[in-house]
Amino acid sequence: MKKRAGDRFWFKPELGKRLRELRFKAGLTQQMLAVAMGSQRKGNHTVVSRLENGRMANPGIGLVADYLRACRAGFADILGVLDRYTARQTVVEVEASKALAKVREFLPAKIDRAVERFDRGIKRRAEEKHEPLPEPEVRVKRSRSFALSQVWAKRVRRRVVGIIETRHLRPGPDNERHLQNYAARVWSALNRSRGRRVGRRPALLEQVTTLRAGEEAVDPEHLQAVRDGLIEFFRKAEMAGQLDAAPQLEPRETQLRYGFEPKPDKRPERDAWDKAREALVEQLWQETSRMPELAGLDPRRLLLWRSVVRQLCSIVDHQAPESDECRKQVEALATDEHYTSRGRDPVLVRRLAEVVIPLWEELRSTLGPHPCGCATVGTNGRVRPTRQPE
Repeated sequence: MKKRAGDRFWFKPELGKRLRELRFKAGLTQQMLAVAMGSQRKGNHTVVSRLENGRMANPGIGLVADYLRACRAGFADILGVLDRYTARQTVVEVEASKALAKVREFLPAKIDRAVERFDRGIKRRAEEKHEPLPEPEVRVKRSRSFALSQVWAKRVRRRVVGIIETRHLRPGPDNERHLQNYAARVWSALNRSRGRRVGRRPALLEQVTTLRAGEEAVDPEHLQAVRDGLIEFFRKAEMAGQLDAAPQLEPRETQLRYGFEPKPDKRPERDAWDKAREALVEQLWQETSRMPELAGLDPRRLLLWRSVVRQLCSIVDHQAPESDECRKQVEALATDEHYTSRGRDPVLVRRLAEVVIPLWEELRSTLGPHPCGCATVGTNGRVRPTRQPE
């Protein structure tokens, strides 16, 4: 007898649990249910017990129907459990997912995420065009080719850096970027002229190596050095059969370079810090709103003054309170024509600044440092960590 596929349907305990709930709802024991199903022999309740405990692997639909009939229930009562099974991936899709996971197994995180987005894009385009999803083998093949192209693109960029260092070229940052773009076009032409299309290589190289905007400033000797180095690099990789091999990175490509370590996930601490800051800003506004100068204002304009308090807090976050830059920003806030035309008094803004800035400097010191280090706080109160140099 042929062995049953491991991913095919078995009568799960979850379904048996649902049947047991229906029996309890009907007020029947296992023995009473077995009799109601038409079984009169001794020990007939064992079938019911095995069914409810999921120990009967593949019961017929007739047995399940008799069980539901005895409970005065219907298939609609177990559809939720059955639908969860039918919503799972098919056996072919599961195998495709395993094959895709094997392709992505040795890839670094950045390329791995790019391959995942690429596969999602295949599904999305099929849905947008109302077309059937490509066969799993096709999806795996496309993702594998994409992963391989990303791996080699990374190697090409590193090879260009190696050529610059080995030949002691000094192109400068802008020209180095142009050299990298030039190298990408050269590699693309080499890739497109493999095998039977090798005769097209000179024409393709001539076409893609035509200088583009900004590349005229690059030394022609540097361009020639990059071109010759890549052609030699491509020839060796092609002779070794590495261009079509599985996209597995070399040991030095997967190891951490220059002592760099991934940054820990500090989102929970950052969100907690942001919430604490927001609470302090609200506390400051509650104290400020009781100022005599704000007592007689139209309640509808209080939101306008609340935004002033928030902006003053952001100014203190950016600049030292005693600095000239802080005074300039406060004055610019007071004389802003947009808000002055809407009834915001510049004198009152300056008075608020005298009160809010010392109070906020004192309150903000209770927060402690930001979890991500140096931070920039926007006028909406959301903190954007400043990117530290690597």
